[in-house]
Amino acid sequence: MSDAMTDAIVSLNLELDLAHTLDMFLTALIDQTGARYAAINVLDEEGISVEFHYKGIPSGVWEHIQRAPNAVGVLGQIPDEGTLVLADLTQHPAFQGMPKHHPPMGSFLGTALKVRGSVFGYLYLASKPGEFTADDEASVEALAAAASVAIDNAQLYEKALARERWLTASQDITTALLADPGDEEVFETIVESAKDLAGAVNAALVLPGVDGSWTMEITSGPRSGELLGLELPAEGRAIEVIRSGQGVTSTEPPGSIVLDAVQSFGPTMYAPLSAEHRPVGLLMLWRDRGMASFTAEDLEIAQRFATQAAMALSVAELSHVKSKTTLLEERQRLADDLHDFVSQELFATAMQLESVAHDVEPRIATRLMRTLDHVKRAQHEVRGVMSSLAGQRTSEPISERIRREIVMATDSMGFAPRVKVDWAEVSHAIAGEPSLSDDVVAVVREMLSNVARHAEATSVYMEISGAEGRLVVSVVDDGIGPGGATNRHSGTSNLANRALRRNGTFTLAPSRPGSSRPGTYAEWNVEGQG
Repeated sequence: MSDAMTDAIVSLNLELDLAHTLDMFLTALIDQTGARYAAINVLDEEGISVEFHYKGIPSGVWEHIQRAPNAVGVLGQIPDEGTLVLADLTQHPAFQGMPKHHPPMGSFLGTALKVRGSVFGYLYLASKPGEFTADDEASVEALAAAASVAIDNAQLYEKALARERWLTASQDITTALLADPGDEEVFETIVESAKDLAGAVNAALVLPGVDGSWTMEITSGPRSGELLGLELPAEGRAIEVIRSGQGVTSTEPPGSIVLDAVQSFGPTMYAPLSAEHRPVGLLMLWRDRGMASFTAEDLEIAQRFATQAAMALSVAELSHVKSKTTLLEERQRLADDLHDFVSQELFATAMQLESVAHDVEPRIATRLMRTLDHVKRAQHEVRGVMSSLAGQRTSEPISERIRREIVMATDSMGFAPRVKVDWAEVSHAIAGEPSLSDDVVAVVREMLSNVARHAEATSVYMEISGAEGRLVVSVVDDGIGPGGATNRHSGTSNLANRALRRNGTFTLAPSRPGSSRPGTYAEWNVEGQG
């Protein structure tokens, strides 16, 4: 082996940047064989070029050619083992011509470049003066073996860097969410980071709704406007991924039921976000057609990122909900205190002033009546503050209030309940009645709390409806039965009393009588406002 060959092999194995490694490899091949042109073509499973590295062709000429060759014609004849050596490329029976502006080529040598036993790409050498010799084949074989090791090292290094970038991104997201659980910009950061790190073109973060739907809430990329707000088909592959918790990659959007907006997309990767064995979201990443497919390695790294993001989202959501609940409860307590103490004291003072004013001389009575006016104005202001504090709770959409109760219950139970709600019916049944809305939220909280404390359940189904003038909240679990809940008198009596005040009923019974785990069926059924 010549000194030049040895130096080339040593240099290849000192390089860790993949693009630079391939560039050095092609340069060494031209130096050792005398070929005018050299290239490495990386193909996908269908023989379509996804990466093309070349030497010898002027950049201006390549800009006119515009596209890399696929595995057709003579290039499709290159074996995975051994070499294809031709004195004149154009004389081979499989030759199909050259693209416009392509420089003419004569002699040709083609072989597969393997890494860890699998074909990484195909090597093309062309236009050596004369013909390629057996010594050229030996040089190519030696350099290819060295390049195989160098490429493997460079790929491992790139994967390590990629893992570090994903890890750094997930740590930044976790830190940001814990610092400010209400920072919605973090959701955009999750999508942007995943898109950039995965080499995707379009991306979406799918989040759940209270009614069981899954919607693209945050999108990124040239088609983000078309994707934003799309609801996943109930029978689509993406929903299967969410339910199974197993990510998938595909050369195109998978499944037979595909949203119109993504049908033209290319390689696809779905990475579910799961926390404590429950789905909290889905990362959807797409490349354009003709781009390289996502690999199992891509999915593995993206899944780790998604899991970390899911944990951060789950903790942040719980923290936000608890903070919001605490704030609302504090406002309600202040409103109650104003009513029980300040408002009543002012009312009593006003009564006393009026009484005293009747028993004193006119001059003093006049002054007392002016003081009474001040007290009444203070009463009016206090009532306004009380109304404002109470309104902070009742002005919220009931869907948001119930979603918060579900999040709190999920943390207590260790799993998320399945929920079915017809919001149009419920809104009609409530018909702007704040106290009825308060009752529904309190009933949902109490029913789910009973399950968390007593049922030892592994699944819960809750339905809220407002059909036929009745507002009904029902909860079914698969736990040990209603015995524990009925022993907690305050909880069940509160539910029953709330129902009686509204001319309704509260039912608590085994959902599967006679079973070793009979489960519980609870129903709160009252008259609606609609």
